[in-house]
Amino acid sequence: MKLTRIRQMRNRTPFRPFQIHLTNGEVLPVQHPEQMALPEDEEEMFVVWTKHDWNLVEAAQVARISVPSKFPKPAA
Repeated sequence: MKLTRIRQMRNRTPFRPFQIHLTNGEVLPVQHPEQMALPEDEEEMFVVWTKHDWNLVEAAQVARISVPSKFPKPAA
């Protein structure tokens, strides 16, 4: 997937949480735009923060993006 689409999802106003589905079946929830690092000059990789881990993701690993109707609240 092209990072242009992921940037659009991160930068939309108002922001709406979404999920990044990877080709290995893993799902990365993005509840806030600050959870992502997408350098403007990069087209191959980006970073997603989920709970306690940074995930370095290659654009080719992204199968699809979804916007759930209800997003689970983060554990406190």
